[in-house]
Amino acid sequence: MASRPLRDSDVRQAAYRRLLAHAQACPDTLVVDELGLDHGTCRIDIAVINGHIRGVEIKAEADTLERLPRQVAAYGEVVDKALLIVDPKHLASAMTIVPDWWGVIVAERGRTQGVRFRRLRPERANKGVNPLVLARLLWRPEVQAILRELGVSERDLRAPREELYQRLVSLMQLRKLSSAVRTALRSRTTWRDQKPLL
Repeated sequence: MASRPLRDSDVRQAAYRRLLAHAQACPDTLVVDELGLDHGTCRIDIAVINGHIRGVEIKAEADTLERLPRQVAAYGEVVDKALLIVDPKHLASAMTIVPDWWGVIVAERGRTQGVRFRRLRPERANKGVNPLVLARLLWRPEVQAILRELGVSERDLRAPREELYQRLVSLMQLRKLSSAVRTALRSRTTWRDQKPLL
């Protein structure tokens, strides 16, 4: 009898158990499902946030690659590293879409019906982060708090949100901005639309 296709949830649960166990155990690391990018226009399947922002995209057997080009572009503006976990069925096509700085792991059904991972390519550093899109990961109170620390007046902090992001980008180098964004994300006590971790 043929086994059913591997679904996103199968691969995600296996990734949490085997690929992300160490990250979840680190007190200074945040692992979050479905992190919205650019005000929710795209989502990272699993984001790992510590000394850098790492995005994990899952393309299981039951998925399609229709959205992958747009996801690759969105990830490229924000994450420091990216990993594609892909079913063998999609591998050849996916490799023509993801840039060479993305890591690639094949996820297939093992002999005992579990998920078996096979690493094809390691992750490398992304050199194309867009500071403005990175800043948009911040909620309004978070960007206001950072600007306040930089000496921006309370009157100016009432500006529209997009102006606040632009002000922040003009005042901070990318390295410091990235650190401030990661600190804010890890400090959140609640997440909008956050599913419980599997």
